[in-house]
Amino acid sequence: MKRLLVILCLALFPMAEMSAQINHKHYVLMGKIDLSKENYSDAIKNFNIAIVAKPNDFEGYFLRGIAKFSLGDYTGAVDDFSRTLEVHPLYVRAYHYRGVANDHLSNYADAMSDFKKAINLDPFSEELHLASGSTLMHLKDYHNAVAEFDTALIINPENANAYISRGIAKRYLEDLDGALEDMNSAVYNDYFNIEAIVRRGMIELEREEYREAMADFNSALRMDKDNPLIYFNRAVAFLNLGDTAAALNDYEKVNILDQRNALTYFNRAIIYSQQKDYDVALALYNKVIEINPQNIYGYFNRGVLYYQLKQWDNAEDDFTRVIELFPDFIDAWMNRAVVRFEKNDIKGAEQDQWQAKQIMAFVSEDQANIDSLYNHYSKMDFNKIISFESDFVDGNRQKTLIQFSDINIRPRGSFIVNVTNKDNCYLDATLSQLSQSNRLNGKMAYTIDDLFDENRKSCLNDSIVNSVDNPSLRTFLNGMYNLEIFNFQRSESLFTSLLEDPVLGVYAGINLSVLQNEKAELSIQDKAYDNSIYITQKRATEIEPISQERPDYRQSLNTITEVLDKNKKNPIVWYNLGNIHLQMQEFNQAISDYTKAIQYDPNLAEAYYNRALTLIYLNDKNKAIKDLSKAGELGIQEAYVVMKRFIE
Repeated sequence: MKRLLVILCLALFPMAEMSAQINHKHYVLMGKIDLSKENYSDAIKNFNIAIVAKPNDFEGYFLRGIAKFSLGDYTGAVDDFSRTLEVHPLYVRAYHYRGVANDHLSNYADAMSDFKKAINLDPFSEELHLASGSTLMHLKDYHNAVAEFDTALIINPENANAYISRGIAKRYLEDLDGALEDMNSAVYNDYFNIEAIVRRGMIELEREEYREAMADFNSALRMDKDNPLIYFNRAVAFLNLGDTAAALNDYEKVNILDQRNALTYFNRAIIYSQQKDYDVALALYNKVIEINPQNIYGYFNRGVLYYQLKQWDNAEDDFTRVIELFPDFIDAWMNRAVVRFEKNDIKGAEQDQWQAKQIMAFVSEDQANIDSLYNHYSKMDFNKIISFESDFVDGNRQKTLIQFSDINIRPRGSFIVNVTNKDNCYLDATLSQLSQSNRLNGKMAYTIDDLFDENRKSCLNDSIVNSVDNPSLRTFLNGMYNLEIFNFQRSESLFTSLLEDPVLGVYAGINLSVLQNEKAELSIQDKAYDNSIYITQKRATEIEPISQERPDYRQSLNTITEVLDKNKKNPIVWYNLGNIHLQMQEFNQAISDYTKAIQYDPNLAEAYYNRALTLIYLNDKNKAIKDLSKAGELGIQEAYVVMKRFIE
């Protein structure tokens, strides 16, 4: 409720008076404590209040930027670090961290500009030279990256991270000897630096020094037994030493610790397929595709497996999916041709063979054609269809970070006006007045309620409703109570009777529209249920396909539109209208409605969140990430999950 009270107070009191009532230092301190505990969403809430109390203090913006960065909201972090620099233009750490955030966003020129400004202010910071070198590595400028790491080591010759970074750069320069020497120096200067030991093991893998690599991975695991990256690399060492069973054990350990690591499921599937354990391999490929539904290799390898199992239709479907994602994948055309021959689809097989030959001829004509081919796909987010999700973050760590949560991502529902004790609700002056002047078991507010939730607890009953003296309010509460107990017709009648009420008409209209929406959804479910009963009584030859009928939302739409005509500045009405247009798959109109809701209430988190999901569906990810950042800042933690899963 803190956030909502702040919104209300800002509307009711002058800023100076509001600021005097909030202890700025207290909320900054509470936010810092949350940061130290990795409670980043709670930290943002505290910094929000601190910023309201003292909007010209740079610390609140800077620390909120740190919290957003930790949640993977790099765009939001850049914005907050920029606000920090507007207030304090010489704050080196803000340039430093904004540069790191820009690097994560692949804004490398901006990152280098930030690091340059920071280094001009503090030329003897080894961390700034390390950060600058890391961005140069992302730009594949490995020679200048090495120079930056050299500078960091001149400033501090014992900096293990500088040796690690320089070693990685040397590895990309194909100087494996120099890379190994740097990793040895990193371990020498920080014997308990797990990354140094693991990185040394990875260099040893490339040098085919498998037993030395194994020793390093074992040593690292003694210090961190829950690190999936170590198990993954040790599995590679086991494979090269010929111990497939041990490799599988380590891969399985990775997936126990990191259940969304698609790369490891993929590697396990390959091994089980080679061992002709097709059922296990198939289950693992299914998991890969569940996590990475656009990955061509998951479909391609599963298609090969289906071919081996002589499941021709499934194999054809998978190769077709590969072609849809990457139309120039020659092997997919050839494999689908083979499958179609098996299905006696001679014409289809010949067409696939012809298409494969056309692609091969194009690539063979000129080496430049290969580059132009891949340049074309790079513009279509090519990495999304070839890379596997593989964060190598252990399960315990994932549990503490909201962005790794495995939740069902869906739009936020529509608001109703109800009596509630919840904190996550919205108030306006009229609702506050109604709550204060009547004896209610809670407060009247806009809430998003799942009426079908078995754990839901109502604040209303007959005695509370009947104790209200105001007859119009009593009618409204009676309508809400009947809605809660699913007396839809009675509830609809009561809300309809109040539509012209000068005080309660807007609230009755909002609830009536939501009720009509629910009825439309339930009507389709009832028809599907009736059909399922009906067709089971028929013979198989008489069964008719069930039509994919969609709910008729027109009644709900008409009601909320009429409410809007009288309440054009009510953000909740615009938001609910957006939800109806979203259900009707009128996506651009939904975006327009959510934008109006935000215009009238810039703190309506649900409008930012639903607009972001709609933008993602329309593949406008640049705008979506800004909305997700704002939704997360305003308290919707799922926004960080969406960023992690769909934006990165």
